Amino acid sequence: MYQSKILIADDNKDTCRDIEMVLAMESDLQVSIDFAYNRDEAIARLDTNQAYDLAILDLWMPDASGAVDKESGLKILERCKQIHPSPEVIIITGYSSSDTALRSMGLGALDYIPRPIDYDILVSRVKQALQISSLEKENQNIVDDDFDEYEIIGESQAMIEVMKQVGRIAKTDEDVFIYGESGTGKDLIARAIHENSPRKDGPFSVLNCTAIPKEQIEAELFGIRKGVATQVDSRPGKFLEATGGTLFLDEIGEISLDIQPKLLRAIEQKEIQGIGKEIQRVDVRIIAATNRDLEEAVAKKLFRSDLYYRLSGPDDIYMPPLRERQGDIQLLANYFLRKYAQKLGKNYIYGFEENVLPILKAYNWPGNVRELKKDIRYTVAKCSGKFISLDDLPKKFLTSHIAQESSSTDTPSEKESLSVAMLELLEIENLKEAREQFEKLFLEWKLNKHSWNVAKTARQIDIARKSLHGKIKRYGLKK
Repeated sequence: MYQSKILIADDNKDTCRDIEMVLAMESDLQVSIDFAYNRDEAIARLDTNQAYDLAILDLWMPDASGAVDKESGLKILERCKQIHPSPEVIIITGYSSSDTALRSMGLGALDYIPRPIDYDILVSRVKQALQISSLEKENQNIVDDDFDEYEIIGESQAMIEVMKQVGRIAKTDEDVFIYGESGTGKDLIARAIHENSPRKDGPFSVLNCTAIPKEQIEAELFGIRKGVATQVDSRPGKFLEATGGTLFLDEIGEISLDIQPKLLRAIEQKEIQGIGKEIQRVDVRIIAATNRDLEEAVAKKLFRSDLYYRLSGPDDIYMPPLRERQGDIQLLANYFLRKYAQKLGKNYIYGFEENVLPILKAYNWPGNVRELKKDIRYTVAKCSGKFISLDDLPKKFLTSHIAQESSSTDTPSEKESLSVAMLELLEIENLKEAREQFEKLFLEWKLNKHSWNVAKTARQIDIARKSLHGKIKRYGLKK
């Protein structure tokens, strides 16, 4: 059996040992576990060992100096997603909030589990994560002609306008600026411009400005001569690599102010000077993209105005967020379902139950197409039937599901009762008490929905029947 590698990052060593012990008791799991007890140690482990299948991360952790960082887990999550292939991620926190839950899932976390940890749920999520990781490793070398990695899916009016603009711009040799929220597919648009341009037979070179440390960005862009520094090999740099083709500078809003004058000269003069090298001419088309408001960054002196006005112009391409592409949500969901059903060996999944798509369409999608893609992959991995059901969706869809049920099936008195209960819940000052009251309300709602069939309810909410019996007794729930 393949031995999966797991990184557990939590400053509480007892929690690390508890998770290790619980996973060791699962006979169908073969895992090797590393621990990190602060944020910087976790990132260092990821940088030196990029073969992790799963990372279990505490949200609040200290850095190497001992100072607590309330976003440590999110920062480690971001680093995980810069690795290829990236490990699945489960966030654990005693300080849960809707904002951090949305940000975690939007950045690509598989799940977000509050403390105290329900180990039945954690083990279930770990098994799902390792199944996804294992199947992806098995399929990573398969060529799938039916699913083009760079295909742009969309028939909404917003996307039709984008593609018309791409068609016009691609024929020219002008530099291009693309802006829009994270996860909208700016990289796909950049590639489409290149592949439909006179430079299509030349290289398409990509530099993600957020993935390169500040001290290395100059060498990555312009190159470096061997021997300039100890143990440094010669590198041509991205500008030379892209000669005759296109250089895509992704997330250019994150590039440091120190390097911006040199980048401006390279774009304007088509001349570069690598570290320890002579000045060289380059023949490159630049496509730059950002999810930041660069006008605001210019106003705050975080981005040079001359570079901004050199990049930006009347033909800038705006990538609309998924919430502005309502007509594309079902199209994308079906596309990703077919893709991951084939990739994960679940071709028996035919589609969505009819009550699922309205919930997907009603969701706001802060992580855009990237978030939708991740969620459909999750549902396909979890689904064991012929159709994706509400039970297969991530937990974040629970609120919209309850709202839909209460508006369509409740009697006026039931809706009024639910509204009163939710308002009372929001009046509670203490987070722990509010969490407990919500759990009580949620369990009572689900038990009533399933006519107090405990086994069925436990399966539907994905906890052990024994755990549900314990919670019924704890909260004094009765038929």
